[in-house]
Amino acid sequence: MKIFIFIALNSLFLHSSPAISTEHLLKDKWDLSKTQREYLLDHKVLALSDVNTDDAGIQHFKLKAAALHKKTCTKVLRKLSMLEEYHNLVSFIKSSTYDEKSKLFTIKADHPVLPYPMIVHIIVDRPTKMGIYHFVFPTGMFRGLKGYFEITETNKKCLFFATSTWSGKKERLPDFVIELFSETLSKLGGELLMRKT
Repeated sequence: MKIFIFIALNSLFLHSSPAISTEHLLKDKWDLSKTQREYLLDHKVLALSDVNTDDAGIQHFKLKAAALHKKTCTKVLRKLSMLEEYHNLVSFIKSSTYDEKSKLFTIKADHPVLPYPMIVHIIVDRPTKMGIYHFVFPTGMFRGLKGYFEITETNKKCLFFATSTWSGKKERLPDFVIELFSETLSKLGGELLMRKT
C-alpha cells in the first residue's frame, strides 16, 4: 500500500510540476490564460503584440513572447548562441552576422507578411548561458526599441521569455500591420528555432 501511494504521489508530482514551475516563472511577466498555459506546456510559441497610436500621433509598440523548449538550456544554447548561423535556421532570415566587439547582430529578413525586406540591427550580448539579456535597436524604423529576453531552466526544459517596447512618431504602416508582422514572425521564428535547436 505504501509503495502504491508513493508511486501515485510521484506520478502526480512529475505530471503537475512543469505547469506549476512554468506558471511561477512567468507569473510576474505574463498572466497566462488556461489555453495559453496549455500551449506553452505543449511547446508552442506564444507571442502577443499591441500597437496603438495616441492623439498626439505617437505610436506605441509592445511585444512579449514565450516558449518552453523540450531540451535543457545547456543543449539549446549550443546552437542558439550561434547568432551568425540564424540564416541557416530561420527561413525568412536571408543573412545574419554578429560582431563580437560591438555586439551588433545584423539580420536581413524577407517574408510575405513583411511590408518590404528589412535590415534589422540589434545590440545584444551573445546568449551563452542562462540569464537576462538586454537589447536595443540602434537604427531603422523602430530605432530606440528596447527590451530583454530571459533564459531559465525548469524541470530540465528551457524556458524563454522576451519583451520589448518602443514609442515614436507614427510610422507610415498602420498599427494592425505592425501587430500582424511582429506577432506572426515572432511565432514563426520561435517555432523554427525550437525545431532546429
